[in-house]
Amino acid sequence: MKQFATGLRVRLLLLVAFAVIPAFGFIGYTAISERHAATARAESNAMNVVRLATREQSQWIAGTRQLLFAVSKLSAVRDPRAGAECKRVLAQLRTLHPDYMTLGAATLDGNVYCSAQPLTRPTNIGNHAYFVRAMQSRDFGIGDYEIGRITNGGSITFGHAVLDDKGSAQAIVFAVLDMAWLNQLVTTQGLPPGSTVTVLDSGGAILGHYPEPEKWIGKSLRGSPVLSAILKRQGEGTTAAQWLDGAMRVHAFAPIEGGRAGALYLSVSIPEASALAVANSSFQQNLVLLFIIAGLVFAAAWFGSQVFVLKPVVGLTNVARRIRSGDFTATAELSHGSGEIGELSRAFEEMAGALYRTNRAHKTLSETKQAVLRATEEPVLLSEICRLIVRQVGYRGALIGYAAEDERRTLQAMAQDGFLGGIAALKKTWENVSWAEGSGPTATAIRTGKPYVAQHLMTDPNFVPWREDAMRHGVESLAVFPIPVDGRVVGALAIYAVEPNAFEPQELNLLTEAVQDLSVGIALLRARLERSRANATIERMAHYDRLTGLPNHALFEERLRRVLSEARSFDRQLAALIVDLNRLRDINDAFGFHRGDQMLKEVAARISAILRPGAVFARMRGDEFAVLCRVEDANDAESVALQILDGMNAPFSIGGVRVDIAATIGVSLYPQDGKDGQQLMRHADVAMHEAKKAAKRYAFYRREQDEDRAQRLAMVGELRRALEANELTLYYQPKVSMRDGRVCGAEALVRWIHPERGMLPPDEFISLAEYSGLIRPLTDWVIGAALRQSSLWRSKGLVLPVAVNLSAHNLRDGALVQKIEHLLTEWDAKPGSLELEITEGAMMEDPEGALDILKRLREMGILLFIDDFGTGYSSLGYLKKLPVDAVKIDKSFVIDMTEDPDSEAIVRTTISLGHELGLKVVAEGIENRTVFDRLATLNCDVAQGYFISKPLPSEALELWMREGSWDPPDLKKQEKPRSRARVK
Repeated sequence: MKQFATGLRVRLLLLVAFAVIPAFGFIGYTAISERHAATARAESNAMNVVRLATREQSQWIAGTRQLLFAVSKLSAVRDPRAGAECKRVLAQLRTLHPDYMTLGAATLDGNVYCSAQPLTRPTNIGNHAYFVRAMQSRDFGIGDYEIGRITNGGSITFGHAVLDDKGSAQAIVFAVLDMAWLNQLVTTQGLPPGSTVTVLDSGGAILGHYPEPEKWIGKSLRGSPVLSAILKRQGEGTTAAQWLDGAMRVHAFAPIEGGRAGALYLSVSIPEASALAVANSSFQQNLVLLFIIAGLVFAAAWFGSQVFVLKPVVGLTNVARRIRSGDFTATAELSHGSGEIGELSRAFEEMAGALYRTNRAHKTLSETKQAVLRATEEPVLLSEICRLIVRQVGYRGALIGYAAEDERRTLQAMAQDGFLGGIAALKKTWENVSWAEGSGPTATAIRTGKPYVAQHLMTDPNFVPWREDAMRHGVESLAVFPIPVDGRVVGALAIYAVEPNAFEPQELNLLTEAVQDLSVGIALLRARLERSRANATIERMAHYDRLTGLPNHALFEERLRRVLSEARSFDRQLAALIVDLNRLRDINDAFGFHRGDQMLKEVAARISAILRPGAVFARMRGDEFAVLCRVEDANDAESVALQILDGMNAPFSIGGVRVDIAATIGVSLYPQDGKDGQQLMRHADVAMHEAKKAAKRYAFYRREQDEDRAQRLAMVGELRRALEANELTLYYQPKVSMRDGRVCGAEALVRWIHPERGMLPPDEFISLAEYSGLIRPLTDWVIGAALRQSSLWRSKGLVLPVAVNLSAHNLRDGALVQKIEHLLTEWDAKPGSLELEITEGAMMEDPEGALDILKRLREMGILLFIDDFGTGYSSLGYLKKLPVDAVKIDKSFVIDMTEDPDSEAIVRTTISLGHELGLKVVAEGIENRTVFDRLATLNCDVAQGYFISKPLPSEALELWMREGSWDPPDLKKQEKPRSRARVK
């Protein structure tokens, strides 16, 4: 029994059973699908009838409106006293329009005075919807579906106002449309037997039902699934639900006109039994047929199991599973016997081999696409393709050779993988192979433009020279694909496989597609490279002079803007030079333009060799060149011009003739002669033309409103000599404490006692000192003189801190700290005896460098002040980082503070901010008592200005202090509590 239960026959029967079960499921699924389709068709048919009914209702409404409008114009109807004549006219109209149950007219209070249908009792329609709506609109009004008072049947009534000559309503005419027309829908639209049309309101009351209206009108659907579905949608829709008679029906419904918005609905229902009749019949027939077929199949399986096939089938199943998992060596366990099983085994083995090769080709195609997308350079792409084909896909070897356009038309080895000896060995193999004449596979593919396939390399006559290499590499078959780029074969890709007959048509198609992708990738890379070269050429043509290779006018302006920006950032001086050749036209006329061009190139070469590193040199136009370079001062710029002119002194050889070429140079300086590039170059050009007019070799630009350049240069020399001859002196302006009125310090202000021009204020020579580079020795002199005077005062018992101003140039002096330290030691200065004032602008030119210098100065005990505070440079965040002791409010705000509210607000805010940061606040520029008193009220710490004292020589200051020339106001009355300063 056990053997029978596990025998092949039982297994086959079970297999058949499993095969038949899905058929039953399919039959069931088909039946369900057909039922759904039938239901959908029924719903669609019912909905079509609903939509047709709503459209017909709209048509009836339009026709009724026209009819009532015409009736309202009849004189017999308009007159309530017409009586019999009115009834006769309306009766005739009803005869012409039998679909209307009646026609009538009523007074404005709703009493019917005329009707096509005899009235059995007085009737008032004043509370009907159609009457109210016609009265309100003085036009056409539609009523609700209802049981008519006059007709006693299901109907819908329409009203229309009868207007007099002045447009006022004088009566209402109405028409009652019989709902029996809905009954025609059931019979004329081909609905299944038992289909119905129902009109109901939102409360579920049935107002009309066809057929059998007398049975259903007046009944209610309240609580029924049909009404729930209608109210949930509040629009057209379908549902399958049980009707009042207990039968399942397919319902289609939609709102219709006739009641308040959305209050009435039309429903068409089809019995579910009628809708599904065909589907049920088909299901029964298919089920019977399936039982018959299943019986026949079981019988065939029972008798067919006599032939033993279980073992081969199991073996084939195992092989199929292994192939599906990617193991294409599974065919080794198949037995190739005779008969169908043997054929099936061979077919499985062939299928596995085909799948393996197709999968390999698919992978090659995929990897090639990815490599092409990633590629940025052509040689890298070729090497990557060969690597992927061998190491990722599994072929034995891959080679790419290009067709060289040399005289011998040789094969050029570009990339390989899997070739013994690598690319060097491949190059040696191909060194004597001509792609134009050779008969080898690669040469043939390139020459013919068609793939070359060798399924048996050991017998291929064209592969004889490389047969030993093939045996050494263990390859049996080869496919070579030409690589076309832009319509020309540029090379070929050779792919080697270890098995014979490795390349079948499907695999070849996939590999051909992969090579096409490679061709596209090569074309794109070459186009990209060509585009890059073209862009570079265009860029060079747009920015460089074709003849000399120098930057042209456009590129020079671009570099000029950049160099000027750097100069502004690092406070550098620049010189702009225009170099004009004087005899170019004569040379062109005498020797021709070709010789003139040669001379221009030699001029460019000479000047380029002379210029210092970093200089910008360009050819602006025909015989004009421009130079922009960094210089220390005007003398340095003059030196550059002279070097260029000296370089032009040697004769030029033109056509074997030695010719002297003269040049004229115009020079302008940044920032003196121009703050922007256009202005700077224009001034250099003006200087060049002035030099030509004066027959000079070079000239500097001079502004008419400025002093003569020679005088400025002389002033620089005089200032240098003044420093050496000690012609400078210091004046001191005292500062007083606003808390107690005592003198708390003095600011040292330099004066120049010029031997010819007398006393010169700082404004006349400080900027010259900064321009000429003398600001550093000048500052050194001022600090030394201030410390010497402080020491002298201290010896007389007068301890008075002295403040000295530093410029931005001083903060860029790397030796500043060491020099101040040396001066402090030299004059034995005590801590706090020297104060340094630095403007916000000077610090912000190099914030990090300034911060480092200030920290080092602060560590030496020097008090630091921010001068001209409030002029808008420093940020609060940066101010918090500075190791300063006080801020000085710029005098422009102090002077105007009593007259300008904005200035006072700035002063008040600055004082508050300084105190919050733990800093003293100094106000300079105080010129009257009012400002002084106001500053005292605002809790300012220190005052400075002409109200206290003008700057005085040291002896005058001593006398001023001894005689008590300063009479401080009574500050006690003005003093207010101060905010607590931070501890520094």
